[in-house]
Amino acid sequence: PPAHSRNDWIGPPDKHSNLRPVIFYVPPEESPLERRLREARQEAQACDQHFWAQHNRTFRQEKEEFIYSRLKAKGLEMRDETG
Repeated sequence: PPAHSRNDWIGPPDKHSNLRPVIFYVPPEESPLERRLREARQEAQACDQHFWAQHNRTFRQEKEEFIYSRLKAKGLEMRDETG
């Protein structure tokens, strides 16, 4: 973010977690209480990022396995690039 910005900046969704990362604004004269709140928000954001990235990765993998097992049970196979 530009140096003159006085707001939090929110980025595009992460491709793994689908969460939008936030770059928090740090006021020049941030009080100790404001700093604790900002740091707690940053910590929560990092925990959420890790949790959802892992959850979504596991979901995609298990979904793929489920689809493959359903196709196999019906005697079908996955299609490749050639059809």
